Amino acid sequence: MDNNTPVIDKGGRPPFDFSPKVLKQIEDLASYMCTKDEVANIIGCNRTTLYRNEQALEAYDKGVNVAKRNIRKTQFDIATKLNSTIMAVWLGKVYLGQTDKIQNTDDNVPLPIYDIVEHEEPKEVIELKEVKNDTIPKQEV
Repeated sequence: MDNNTPVIDKGGRPPFDFSPKVLKQIEDLASYMCTKDEVANIIGCNRTTLYRNEQALEAYDKGVNVAKRNIRKTQFDIATKLNSTIMAVWLGKVYLGQTDKIQNTDDNVPLPIYDIVEHEEPKEVIELKEVKNDTIPKQEV
């Protein structure tokens, strides 16, 4: 282009300036779990402008990660410092894949107690047999 060519105004909005200050604001808002739409509204740009800017999305993702870290730290502190069994169980389920189910496989099937103690039947089985014998009517001969 030569300097004599006139600049044609295409109209529309001027480009939004994602300055370092605005990017820091995006990160801070995201660290409070604001949605992208809320962030765009607060900083004064259209949501599609925010979605199309890579720097803005990186700042947003960084803020969300800070929020997640803070939540995890708080949960961990509750489980350890406040000795919360409920929180410890929940963290175990979420992060360690622990469950309430007892899964019996060939490797970890518990032995019945009567097999260990001189082949005696457990007390519950003996009581059950006694109850059944009492409820069955005896036939007269």
